[in-house]
Amino acid sequence: MGHTTQAEYLQALEEQEEEHSQDTDFEDPEISEAERLAQSADAPPVRAIKAQRKLTAKQLAFVAAKIAGKTNADAYREAYPDDRSSDRVISSNAYKLTRHPVIGQMLEDAWGETVEHLTEDVAATKRYVLRQLLALTKNAKQEGSKLKALELMGRAAGIFTVQPIKEETPATAEQLKRELSGHLKLLKG
Repeated sequence: MGHTTQAEYLQALEEQEEEHSQDTDFEDPEISEAERLAQSADAPPVRAIKAQRKLTAKQLAFVAAKIAGKTNADAYREAYPDDRSSDRVISSNAYKLTRHPVIGQMLEDAWGETVEHLTEDVAATKRYVLRQLLALTKNAKQEGSKLKALELMGRAAGIFTVQPIKEETPATAEQLKRELSGHLKLLKG
């Protein structure tokens, strides 16, 4: 199935006109010649999809470190130990790696599995949430985000819960009489 040249198209159009003039009883009068030719034309060729490049060993090490829960910069430093760039450059390169289509898909797949497993294990879920909150307190760019993460960590640790005051034993009638007489003496004297 090749491409139709202009000469072939014109010849096919002439043939269609001849058929149409000879045998108009069988054809649909509402369809134009161009529509008939379009229906009988070959399908356009499909472009071949490029095969995605395989990841390098360092890129795979970066993915493994990210899956283990490391920050972008820490995962990059682990995967590329010889890179002595500034923190800004390392953060930028690590971000670019997370945007790589294959790496991004691998991370999404791994985190999807991780989240599924976390829902089955409550203790692991708590650890995961606290790690993520801790990472937010360290890496958040806005103070509000840091404060909210700290607040949630405090709630999880039970820092903000009000503890009820516990009375050791209820007061007896004798204790109440003594306290009352002491207060009365203070008022009189």
